[in-house]
Amino acid sequence: MSEAIFHRIYDVVRQIPHGRVASYGQVATVAGGSVTARQVGDAMAALRDHHPQPPVPWQRVINAQGKVSTGPRQQELLEAEGVLFNAKGHTDLHRFGWQGPDAAWAAANDFHTLEDQNPSNQQLGLF
Repeated sequence: MSEAIFHRIYDVVRQIPHGRVASYGQVATVAGGSVTARQVGDAMAALRDHHPQPPVPWQRVINAQGKVSTGPRQQELLEAEGVLFNAKGHTDLHRFGWQGPDAAWAAANDFHTLEDQNPSNQQLGLF
């Protein structure tokens, strides 16, 4: 995958606020073009072992079921930000889900908003 795609993905992930999460697919949607959820996962994997502090908050990208994909460290980092998980390891996407980037930022930087792809702006919650 090209470095330009990684940088595009990282620009999107940097927009996810503290205490919020987004799915790999949502990040791909905002990045646009031919970016896929798998590519977002690859980009996040490249950050996980960065020490001491990765330049991008990789832990805020979770799977579409509302669960972390990389293990307890990711969940611990999110819990430290105030994201709650139930006993089965799911977070409430209605409460903690990111609604996408600011429309002005997206337009100025040639990205999409989640509303561009989902006009009703409804996210699935698993509770």
